[in-house]
Amino acid sequence: MTLAVGLWIGVVFAQPDGTIEWSADAPTLICEAGVYGRMARTVSGALVCVHEWHGDIWLSRLGADGWTLGAQVAAYEHGPAANPEIVVAPDGRLLCAYNERPRDGVHPFAIAITSSSDDGHTWTAPRHVYRAGARWESGCWEPAMLATPSGEIQLFFANEHPYPDTREQEIALCRSLDGGATWTPPTAVIFRSGHRDGMPVPLALRDDSGTVVAIEDDGIDGILKPSVVFSPDPANWSGAPVGGDSPHRWPALRDPLPASTYAGAPYLRQLLDGTTILSVQSDEITPGEPRMTVYVGDDRARDFVDPTQPFDGPSRWNALFVHADDTITAVSTTEIGGVAGLWAIDGRLRRRAD
Repeated sequence: MTLAVGLWIGVVFAQPDGTIEWSADAPTLICEAGVYGRMARTVSGALVCVHEWHGDIWLSRLGADGWTLGAQVAAYEHGPAANPEIVVAPDGRLLCAYNERPRDGVHPFAIAITSSSDDGHTWTAPRHVYRAGARWESGCWEPAMLATPSGEIQLFFANEHPYPDTREQEIALCRSLDGGATWTPPTAVIFRSGHRDGMPVPLALRDDSGTVVAIEDDGIDGILKPSVVFSPDPANWSGAPVGGDSPHRWPALRDPLPASTYAGAPYLRQLLDGTTILSVQSDEITPGEPRMTVYVGDDRARDFVDPTQPFDGPSRWNALFVHADDTITAVSTTEIGGVAGLWAIDGRLRRRAD
């Protein structure tokens, strides 16, 4: 990776240096009719994926014969359980946060969490982290978690509840110091006045210099585009929320997209050498038909370039998983060979000097 002196808090950072080549082999079906998949590797080495399936949250598991549907993780009696996100806690347990979305106009939208101590085979009864309003316009959405080395679990989510009379939305943070048993009240950590910050994905940078959060942002140019927000101290999202004019917030892409291009639902991960990778669902190629698009960025989650598309055709609600050997797995809800569901394909970063 080429090194260059950057202006970012006066440090040296690595410029993007490569593009992702996706496997020529056929994509792998994780779950037919599955939606919104998120992968993790358990402490035993098993590769698992939580996802929506027929309105509930399930876990699929990779075995010798491919992916198979495993345990039901969570269900919700008043509507769908949606937006699952999985993390391995410092004690080895699996934590799955998800969104309760009521349809009755009575029960509140909520963020809930459940855990597994046996590699995802059984799950605890859910605990509520946060309850919002009962209307769609006052809901909460899209939880994503970060497990810190200290044992703290940070849970970020998009929150409309404080703004029932506007279309505004903030990114809120709840913390747990006891492995997910209890949670702090939410704190607004990212908010652009008059806009809708959404779909947060946190990442602790590998050099311990801080935490970045990828969000979808409608305050850059036109409709939703990806932004990155930085906190130099992962335990200290204090003070006023990071707004649109903060030096700790920047457009993710080096080359701006047209104002009319939609590029929402970001997902952010980092390779062993510090290279960051960002996916969005973008309709730049075919307006109105978003497809998973993956960019390569520097080691501070800046200047994302060299977009590639792992899947042909529309592909939504995507995620990325980085294996120990730096293989990148792209996960997407798409249709291949007439089968709609959750699919995966592997890729590798090819250096320009290779």
